[in-house]
Amino acid sequence: KEDIAANKPVSVDLPTEEFTKKDMVTAWNQYAKKIESEGKFNLLSHLTMGIPKLQENVIHLEYPNTTIKVEVERAKHDLLSYLKESLQNYDIDLDITVNETAEKRYAYTTKEKYEKLKEKNPLIEMLRKEFNLDV
Repeated sequence: KEDIAANKPVSVDLPTEEFTKKDMVTAWNQYAKKIESEGKFNLLSHLTMGIPKLQENVIHLEYPNTTIKVEVERAKHDLLSYLKESLQNYDIDLDITVNETAEKRYAYTTKEKYEKLKEKNPLIEMLRKEFNLDV
């Protein structure tokens, strides 16, 4: 415990430089590329699912279910370490929320994907009937 405490950086000495949302998004995308190169495609899809929102030094993420939230929380330490170092601001924090109503935006099953396509282009239903296709 003493070794860990001795090696822990003193929070007073850590930089807290200001950064813009554009800087944060750039660092976020660089981390996503790093994750992709490591082959962590599941985490990559979660991190690129939406654009993170910035309020002061807190990055807000919203996901449609708790499963995704848990996956991102597992990677939170590495993500925050990368962002803090890239942006030279060690006051950055991550806030992850679940919005159950947002789940409707994502189509998971074949039927949901078809319904989503049908919303965008109703003529798909006519094609399905014309060629007697199943979903």
